[in-house]
Amino acid sequence: MSDLMKWLYAHYIGPQIENQPRDDGDEFHSSLLEPALMEEQKKDLDCICRFYAVQGFRLGVKTGLALGEDLRKL
Repeated sequence: MSDLMKWLYAHYIGPQIENQPRDDGDEFHSSLLEPALMEEQKKDLDCICRFYAVQGFRLGVKTGLALGEDLRKL
């Protein structure tokens, strides 16, 4: 992950994800997963979540740019 993406995750993407409301199902699944993982597994899970969050963000930006171009043509 580039330095820009690391900064974006730390200052924008991560906080946006953390501030999303969680329903009972989300809390339930988190409460099952947290105690089942060892420390190294928790670090691995965090890295995986960061990777997919950044990829989703990049996809959203690319999609938005492409849609903007298509909408200008209409």
